[in-house]
Amino acid sequence: MSSRVEISKRLVLVNAASSVVARVVNISVLVWLNQYLLRRVSAEEYSLVPVLTAVVALLPLFTSVLTSGIGRFILEAYAKGDDRGITQIVSTMLPLLLLAGAVILMGGLAVSWYVDKILTIPADRLWDARIMMALLTLSAAVQPPCAAFSAGIYVRQKFVLQNLMHVGDQVLRLFLLFVLLFGISTRVLWVVVANVGAQLALSAATVVVSVRLIPALRFRVEEIHWEHARRLVSFGGWTFIGIFAYRMRQTAIPLILNRMVALSDVTMYHIGSLPRRQLDQWGEILGAPLSPVVTGMHAMGAKTRIQSLYLRSGRIALWAALLVALPAALYAETIIRLYVGTRFAEAAVIMVLVLAGLPVTNGTYMIWQVAIATGRVRATGIYALITQVVSIVGVYCVAGRLGWGATGVALVLFATAVLSAPIALWPLGLRLAGVEFGTWVRQTLIPGLTPACVAAVVWMGLDVAYGPDSWIGVGLCTLAGMLCYVGVLFGCCLEPRDKEDLAKGIARVRALI
Repeated sequence: MSSRVEISKRLVLVNAASSVVARVVNISVLVWLNQYLLRRVSAEEYSLVPVLTAVVALLPLFTSVLTSGIGRFILEAYAKGDDRGITQIVSTMLPLLLLAGAVILMGGLAVSWYVDKILTIPADRLWDARIMMALLTLSAAVQPPCAAFSAGIYVRQKFVLQNLMHVGDQVLRLFLLFVLLFGISTRVLWVVVANVGAQLALSAATVVVSVRLIPALRFRVEEIHWEHARRLVSFGGWTFIGIFAYRMRQTAIPLILNRMVALSDVTMYHIGSLPRRQLDQWGEILGAPLSPVVTGMHAMGAKTRIQSLYLRSGRIALWAALLVALPAALYAETIIRLYVGTRFAEAAVIMVLVLAGLPVTNGTYMIWQVAIATGRVRATGIYALITQVVSIVGVYCVAGRLGWGATGVALVLFATAVLSAPIALWPLGLRLAGVEFGTWVRQTLIPGLTPACVAAVVWMGLDVAYGPDSWIGVGLCTLAGMLCYVGVLFGCCLEPRDKEDLAKGIARVRALI
């Protein structure tokens, strides 16, 4: 295992750093695009993007039963030097994935034509909605067959290369957006055209690079062995439950707001929840390099290392998320007003509520990676299904029936997170990682929350004393609190191992300079 799968802090840090750069590029494009469109198109037209994207997200959902185990089992075969086993996995799964892609394409095109029967679509935007839906369907249909050949980057841990490809994807997307928005017209339709074009190019590039990294990723009819399909589908079934639960919520919320409240509430919730979605995506991107490492640790029987990684990653996840989320929540009203104007002032309340759940959830940051690495995905799938069903029912009652709109949605999600975390999420993560509750509180929760508690006093004091009303004012107040945050973090919260790794990292940077 150790000869082919590298377990290295340096490799993880390099991969994570490249992910940060790629994500900054992505957010820069997203921030500009949202502001540009919201100032030039109606809220009803803009709502087409989150609503249609949410619907299309359901189309490839069932294929996760087929795809979610591919990377893990190819990694296992690669670690054992079993190149034929890799070819057998690809050869066995490709016919099933091609069939899944065909089903998605046919089903999605049918939904595209009858989209006005499913969603509330302004009459003058019906053809735009149909075209957008068809394009999103095409992109979704291509993904399952590509998944059979795309594990090479993951297995070889070439996340720097992957992130460079994502930066290229953003450059292409931005180029297409500029050509379409400034060369033709300002329409939401062009956002989907640019996104789909760039996504198809990225998928093709990923397959080519992945196969070059692991030539055994190839299809051979004689290597089809259906026992591999049974093993992957068994593993993927519970993974599917977890993914389905989260996708179900992502789809249900815009649909409930679209059908039972107002189109403007869809846009309001989309804007207010944008910071939380970005933080969650940051977490997924930065956690991706850890997934093959944890799988390698489990294969080697390194239980103690998994426990240490679980405690440490939860601590770091709290530090990183709250450093951004706390000032964003405290200055939410000013940020929303400066970003999109007073027309969307309610989004500030939504922003505060969706960010408020981070302190109780981020301490279990590695729960999904540990579950996949150890093959114990059943419990996490059941937890995800129950909590998301409760969330959807709550959203339906509060937003749909009581008419609380987007704010009601955010309130339900906050309450679900706060109540479910200590009851189920914390014990589940501790059991999977083999960690005691007291140890987790001492090494993750307390040091993870301490800098935020101290810095919050500074941020609130600056808000009362100066009341920042410009981007410069918000930036200066945020920076002042961040300096306090970092001071408390370095002065009181770092473990000896954290300090050692930090010193090594600084030494490497100095050596490069």
